[in-house]
Amino acid sequence: MNKKISVDDFVNAVDHADKKLINTIRHIIINTSPELIEGIKWNAPSYSFKDNDIITFNFKTFENISLIFHTGPKGKDTHFGNHLFNTYSEIIEWVADKRFVIKILDNNWIEKNNNMLKEIILKWIENARNNFEYDH
Repeated sequence: MNKKISVDDFVNAVDHADKKLINTIRHIIINTSPELIEGIKWNAPSYSFKDNDIITFNFKTFENISLIFHTGPKGKDTHFGNHLFNTYSEIIEWVADKRFVIKILDNNWIEKNNNMLKEIILKWIENARNNFEYDH
């Protein structure tokens, strides 16, 4: 029988130099919205809205800690340049029309961009609430 590992235990066991920063980001996400449920998906902390993972950490692909904002495992990526919104371009990098990355460098980045990160999380939840449909 496999015991389900807690996210705290997972982060403690992960091979990463800045676990304190990872935990700081986790707390920001968790405290931004009680609608998000923290778990582990794709070998990383992930946050679901109504049983659909929409925000996931990435420790390996980028040179820093990254958050991937996506539509979930059943979402289909398109690359038409038609992003769900065009704000926050100073900290987000669109990698598909409905998927983007935020690269978090260090605690100074958090201090400078904390409020914007919270706004983006809430905006992404609102997009999830609307099934990631474009505004008409």
